[in-house]
Amino acid sequence: MAYKERQPKRGSFGKTFFPIFLICLILFTGGLFLLDKFGILSLFGGNLMKDIVPIAGGNSEFSRKYADAKRVNVLLLGTNQGLSDTIMLGSFDTESKRVDVISVPRDTYYEREGFMDDPGFLKINSVLETEGETAIAQAVSDVLGGVPIHFYEIISDDGVARIVDAMGGVEIDVPMDMYYVDEAQGLVIDIAAGNQVLDGAHSVQYLRFRSGYATGDLGRVDAQQAFLKEAFKQSIGFGFPKVAKTAITELETNMSMAMAIRLAGKAVGMDSSDIETYVMPGSSGTMYGASYFFVDEEAAPALMDQIYSITPQKE
Repeated sequence: MAYKERQPKRGSFGKTFFPIFLICLILFTGGLFLLDKFGILSLFGGNLMKDIVPIAGGNSEFSRKYADAKRVNVLLLGTNQGLSDTIMLGSFDTESKRVDVISVPRDTYYEREGFMDDPGFLKINSVLETEGETAIAQAVSDVLGGVPIHFYEIISDDGVARIVDAMGGVEIDVPMDMYYVDEAQGLVIDIAAGNQVLDGAHSVQYLRFRSGYATGDLGRVDAQQAFLKEAFKQSIGFGFPKVAKTAITELETNMSMAMAIRLAGKAVGMDSSDIETYVMPGSSGTMYGASYFFVDEEAAPALMDQIYSITPQKE
């Protein structure tokens, strides 16, 4: 299995979020039970944290404060026409086998030198297109109080559809009739309300829909988090080889296969109750004639302190 090497792309079409890091962990878990039975996992030993170098936030006060933490942080990005329309940070505690997922609203205000003359470039979702993966990792680290970020993962909407189809669909309770048409993007969303199994194409529609929520993009964030938990839960027990192969071939990441296997080994025994989701603290407002989400500069770092201070429960 080979990961795709990330190439800079401008104006790429139609990518969206899928919790691939979490799904890969649980998919690998199924196969790793067999590897563990035959002692193969011992080949991937060593000090995991010493082998991981942050791509952002590594020299921050936060990182120094929690230098002994056993958490691996992965930036999960979904893009649409070059912009990161979905941004989540998955924080995996390798001791407690717990995953905390923090959603960062795409319109989060983020000042950048050289971009102050255009209000659109002051939204955090523009950083990936203009400056690349490391820059957006640093931006997310900054707004969350300096948390270290070790890896990024990106996947297209076509990849989402293929993974969900390989799983046999994802069952979810759709909260409302979802209908939206954007001819310019060639986007049609048409999903009936109610409990149903969404195939790949309709899962992509569900993840992109936001116009019907009273809270706009924050409503979509809640829906994405609900989908994340259901996909994680339902992936347990599906055919490991088929789904894992599909997931890995669709992924664009700086995480090596060897590292993915080592992390997956740490995730053996996890289930959906081990996931907790959050939205970065802040509020919506306007400035320079544009709408932004303004980070609560005290509450956001406090949230990360809360997450990092959770005492691992060892068996």
